[in-house]
Amino acid sequence: MSLPLPRPSIAADPPPDAAERERDFTRDASHELRTPLTVIRVASDLIAHDAGLSSASRRSLARIQDAVAGMEAVIDALLFLARCEQAPLGVDDVVVREVVEREIDRIRPALRHKELALHLEVEAEPVLHAPPRVLQVMLGNLLANAVRFTDAGGVVVRLKEGSVEVEDSGIGMDAATLARAFEPFYRGEGEQYVGSGLGLSIAHRLGQRCGWPLRLDSTPGQGTRASILFGRACGD
Repeated sequence: MSLPLPRPSIAADPPPDAAERERDFTRDASHELRTPLTVIRVASDLIAHDAGLSSASRRSLARIQDAVAGMEAVIDALLFLARCEQAPLGVDDVVVREVVEREIDRIRPALRHKELALHLEVEAEPVLHAPPRVLQVMLGNLLANAVRFTDAGGVVVRLKEGSVEVEDSGIGMDAATLARAFEPFYRGEGEQYVGSGLGLSIAHRLGQRCGWPLRLDSTPGQGTRASILFGRACGD
C-alpha cells in the first residue's frame, strides 16, 4: 500500500525583484547554451554521413545525438518557465503516446547494466494542446529517476485518458523525503545515487505552469509511482 501523500513544504514566493532576476538569468543562460548545443548537433549530423564509421562509433554517436536532443528540450522548458504568467505560449497538438514511446526509447540504454524490465501499458491515447517540449521534459525526468533508483524488478509506464504514470520497484521514499521531493537540489539522507537534484523540481514547476499536477506515491523499499495528471490544456 502506498503511503498517503504529504503536502510538500512550499517556500514563500520570492520578492518581485528576485523573481524577475531569476527569470532573466534563466532566460539568458538558456540562450547562451543554445549555441554550443547547435554546434554539437550540426557536427554530429555531419559525422553521421561518414560511411566509414564502425557500428560501435555509430552507437556512441546516436547517444550523443539523443543527449543533445534532450538538452535542447530542457532549454526549451527553462525558457518556458522563464516567461511571465501573462506571456503567450506556443502550443500545438501533442500525441501523448508518441512522446511516451520516444522517451522510453531514449532511456533504454540506461537499462543495459541493470536487469530491469521496462513496459508500456496503454489504456488510452490522449492528445493534448500544449507546448510541445513540456511533456517530454517532465516524462524524461520521471523515467530517469525511476531507472536511477531501481536496481531490481522493473519500471512500468501507464498511459491513461487523464494521466501518464511511471511506477518502479525501487528504493522508494519515506514521508519526510516525499515532503521535500520537489525542492531544488534536495537529496534524501544517505542518498548515494548520482543526480543533479533538479529533475523533480523542474518537472513539478512545469506541471504547475501547465495545470498538470505531479503526484508522487511511494513506500520505502517497495517503489514509487509518479503521475502527471492532465488538467486544463496548457494554452488555455
